[in-house]
Amino acid sequence: MTLANPPKLPFRILRWFCKPWYAEVIEGDLLELYHREVTTHPAKARLATYLNVIRFFRWRYIKDLEDFQPNSPFGMFKTYFKVTLRSMGKNKVQTALNILGLSMAIAACFLILIHIKYQFAFDKHLPQLDNIYRVTINERGGNTPALLVKQMQADYPEVLNGTRIMGPLEGVISQNGRYIRQGGGIYADSTFFELFPATFLAGTSSHILTGPRDIVLTRKVATKLFQDEVAMGQVIDVDGDDYVVTAVVENLPETSSIPYDFVLSMPRESWVTSGYWTGNNFYSYLLVDSNANIEQLKAKFTDFVKRYIGPEILGFNDSYATLEDYFAEGHQHSFGLVPMKDIHLHHPRLSLGVGANYQSLLTFGGVAVFILLIACINYINMATARSSLRAKEIGMRKVMGSVKSLITQQFLLESFVITSIAMVAGLVLALVCLPYFNQVSLGSYGVWDIVNLENALWFMLILLATSLLSGIYPALYLASFRPIAALKGETVKGGGSRLRSGLVVFQFSISLLLMVGTYIVYQQISLMSNRKLGLDTEQTYVIRDARKIVGEFGAFKQQLIGHSAIGQVGLANGYPSGGLSDWNYTSIDEDRIQLSPNNLFVSSEIQEVWGLELVKGRFFSENLATDTTNIVVNETLVKTLGWEEPLGKMLGRGERHFKIIGVVEDFALGSAKSRNAPVVFRYLESVGFGTFGGDYLMVKIDGNLGDALEHIEASWDRFLPNYPLDGRFMDDSFQRLYDGERRFGLLFSGFSILAIVIAAIGLFTLSAFVLERKRKEIAIRKVLGARVGQIFVKIMTYFGRLIIASAFIAMPLAFYLGHDWLDDYVERIDLGGMIFAVPLVFLTLISLFTVALQTYRTASNNPLDSLKEE
Repeated sequence: MTLANPPKLPFRILRWFCKPWYAEVIEGDLLELYHREVTTHPAKARLATYLNVIRFFRWRYIKDLEDFQPNSPFGMFKTYFKVTLRSMGKNKVQTALNILGLSMAIAACFLILIHIKYQFAFDKHLPQLDNIYRVTINERGGNTPALLVKQMQADYPEVLNGTRIMGPLEGVISQNGRYIRQGGGIYADSTFFELFPATFLAGTSSHILTGPRDIVLTRKVATKLFQDEVAMGQVIDVDGDDYVVTAVVENLPETSSIPYDFVLSMPRESWVTSGYWTGNNFYSYLLVDSNANIEQLKAKFTDFVKRYIGPEILGFNDSYATLEDYFAEGHQHSFGLVPMKDIHLHHPRLSLGVGANYQSLLTFGGVAVFILLIACINYINMATARSSLRAKEIGMRKVMGSVKSLITQQFLLESFVITSIAMVAGLVLALVCLPYFNQVSLGSYGVWDIVNLENALWFMLILLATSLLSGIYPALYLASFRPIAALKGETVKGGGSRLRSGLVVFQFSISLLLMVGTYIVYQQISLMSNRKLGLDTEQTYVIRDARKIVGEFGAFKQQLIGHSAIGQVGLANGYPSGGLSDWNYTSIDEDRIQLSPNNLFVSSEIQEVWGLELVKGRFFSENLATDTTNIVVNETLVKTLGWEEPLGKMLGRGERHFKIIGVVEDFALGSAKSRNAPVVFRYLESVGFGTFGGDYLMVKIDGNLGDALEHIEASWDRFLPNYPLDGRFMDDSFQRLYDGERRFGLLFSGFSILAIVIAAIGLFTLSAFVLERKRKEIAIRKVLGARVGQIFVKIMTYFGRLIIASAFIAMPLAFYLGHDWLDDYVERIDLGGMIFAVPLVFLTLISLFTVALQTYRTASNNPLDSLKEE
């Protein structure tokens, strides 16, 4: 190119974006400037041309849609867009129903998406997550011996590090005379922060939790205690013991399966050298070499049990000559490893926080997909139902030379525009529903959890997938009209009827499946909430920190029962639904059977307070000092040991032997997922209360609840001024065991109802389609004397066949999935006929009502209006 020739690219750019009547004038001026400058400064002239073109990239010069030629891509888009807006304006009801159904489905997808993403993000902040393992005992148990971590580090080179945790706990922290009740506490080894790093705001990760009274605070607790003061080095009281603040760390991410607000140095360190191998009191975590073979490491644990645990087991059970004999009778003792990354989703019982249910997340993901599919099917049915209204338009366009591909593009664009509007509406709807979703899911999701760059890709995928799913079949269907038939007002015959019927059966099947699932969840939650506990939990008030008044318990008890609304007061080191510890005992008879029952220390009043029913013998008496060597057991323990007459039998623990003086009926220890377990009651003297690590005061309220609680609080303040009272009702504690099931039930029911509402909209559109196709047939039948009722029965026969077909698909699947979900529960409902009949009848009634509206309107029209086109 010679210097006299101007560059071509800037002029091409100018013609591309600039309005034609401006472009010609600007181009002439640019050429004149270029030729004036090029003879002296060629490079400068070329650069100036580019810069001058960029200067004209302004709003007033840029082309709009009217400036593009009709046969250009932009021109075609302009035409398509105009036709789309006109079509939406002509069919306002159809467009509104499409947008409503799609927006509700998209909103549900948004909410489910952020919930699933949050649950899958747990523990991802840990840099060594893939190499951390939790040690379990007997496949499921979470508690392990105190000596285990250090011994495994010593024996296995692939174990690089390890730590133990006890908790979580709730304690009362006092500082400068101020008391606060703070949850989220744990005990941990000094290696804790080596496995689970944190951001240190004060102090360092080295040389912490090494002293017997060290404490690490999170920023939240440090601010609560010290406001703007320096927390490092301060001495605070935690449940009566002084601790020194050795570090302050940043608040943990919410996505942690070991949530804590303060960390205490490990107590009872002597257990590491003198504790029992059969005593399980700690959660053990190991850091394993990334190159280690985990299966080979677990295989070594069999020898570990033989070397360390075996001798102790045989020492407690002298009836077994070898450990093999012990295992041969059905006993087990083994260790396993669970990856830390799997705990939250796949092993929620091992989480120290609130674990998730992987199957529930899969269920919600499936529900989101189903809801979206139902909404897309609605769009398909609605578009085809109104096909006759567009037949002449399509025929005319084909006669004028339009081809099938261009008509397909037109209808895909309509689908994209409607879906885009629904996407925006769904986003707004999701934000509006977010506070209610947080309440049910216990989430703390905010606006930016939905609206962020990370979710933008998901939103685009949902938009494109929904647009294609909604629009591809209507586009192909409508573009297939024959020009002459379309101009005569006819529609495509056959072809898609089976597909549409299949879509409707699919829609009905999903709706019926969700309705049955909702009913199963509702019935199971009702059963759990009203099940027989074997305990009198109503108006039984549980007060923590009873050891604070151990020296004045007698006076405090008399103060309480002196009120007319309070019946009895007892002591216990634990309570059902509050979590009980298991202790090892051995039957002192010829069989010498070892078992690990739940162990409870209780005072004599507990029988009356809890309403325990005696089957044999008696309960403890405060007038008999010898009851410290006696025990009371439950029926399950007697059945486990195979005793016909348990009274007088002996159970041994170490060197001590205890005689059974009574048997109580079995009572609930946990949720409906928990089986009955053996229980041993030991007598608790008030003077020794607190020795065994628990301190619960049980108050039976017999009168006015408000008066009783007011008297309890006043009495507590009189004996322990400024110390916060921590009380709860036992029946509330039991009900909290089902909070997870209730949240699942509410979420599942909510999304299921949403799916059913969208399906009802689909029924409305499908009936419109069927009646559109049968419009002339109905008119002829009316001319020949058919009544509206007869026509209605004929139409409902068609839908009845579809409902029956969907029942044959949905019912077996609902039975299988429902049975699988109920397998986790010991106490469960029976999947009888009514479980499936009620949702089926409900779906049929919805169908009748929805179709009846359309059928009556069509059947009531003047038949001449439908026949005059012929």
